[in-house]
Amino acid sequence: MTTENSTVTTDPNVPLFSLSIDDGAGAVLAAAAGDVAGGAEPTSYSAVTQASTVLAYHLLTHGSVDRDILARGYVELAGGEDGRFTYRSPSAAFDEWLKSSMRANPTVSSLPSSEAAARSVPIGVFHRRDPALLVASAVHASRVTHLDASTAVIAAAVAGAVAGSCFVQAGADLVFGAAETAEQALAVIEAEPYRYGDVSVASGVPGRLRSLASAVAGEPDDIVAAVRGVSEIRGIERAVLGIVLGANKLAEPIKLIEAAAVAGGSEAGAITGGIVGARSGLIRWPWRVHNDTWFAEIGRRLVSRHIEIRDLPIPYAVEERMLMAARTKASEETI
Repeated sequence: MTTENSTVTTDPNVPLFSLSIDDGAGAVLAAAAGDVAGGAEPTSYSAVTQASTVLAYHLLTHGSVDRDILARGYVELAGGEDGRFTYRSPSAAFDEWLKSSMRANPTVSSLPSSEAAARSVPIGVFHRRDPALLVASAVHASRVTHLDASTAVIAAAVAGAVAGSCFVQAGADLVFGAAETAEQALAVIEAEPYRYGDVSVASGVPGRLRSLASAVAGEPDDIVAAVRGVSEIRGIERAVLGIVLGANKLAEPIKLIEAAAVAGGSEAGAITGGIVGARSGLIRWPWRVHNDTWFAEIGRRLVSRHIEIRDLPIPYAVEERMLMAARTKASEETI
């Protein structure tokens, strides 16, 4: 039935297709929520999210990853010798990298880690329509702090999973897509003039992801059990867990983030949060995220590729304010 000013349709799918999921704008906020759920920092989000924010600003400013400039951005957020150290609960590897970088002699970790993958959520949103630039950015960003090839490959896989989730991809298809992105990252690494560690081990990452595609439809606890097997979830397996849990489209998003956070800590929580948040959009999560509107706006600008950031607060100013508020034991209302 039609009127002069409107059209009425009986197609039941129209309301569904008219829903806005923000094209992935919810990923950054949800990743911060997953970090909080993971508990690396007892009172707020941790260095995982703080470094991810630096990377988001870097993308908005430069469009792709420049290793040297990004490295300086990480150090600048730390405060340098004259500032207040603002990173909260950094991993041992990242803490060592920061301190050695302040001495102008950065120590890059050679151990496999999901830390770079947890920071790669903004890359997945910003480069969701450009697979080649997505892979290159994830690999280059990983190399700033880590030498291990598997670390770079799984970082690209996570960015790819976030990108797919921006377009509401889920299930085994999302896992297979992440595996394909991992293969593309391997090709980039092999062509790199800088040598990565344990490339032969990294070549097994795509197969590892594909082997878990059938587990994606299970309950969250079953997915965790499938990833864990008989060993502890650590290293890049935290990112593997984050991808497989994030690909589940049957369980409630909160349950998926909870399962990731319990089994894999803040890194897995942030990865799962970034993936499910890209599909869920900008919503409130049950974990209190300081500066939540800031993260929401960062997500929106990554989606729109609105590169003007002069009206946004400088990350160091945001984190220093939180540090000062914590030291003076301000009430929650003033944080």
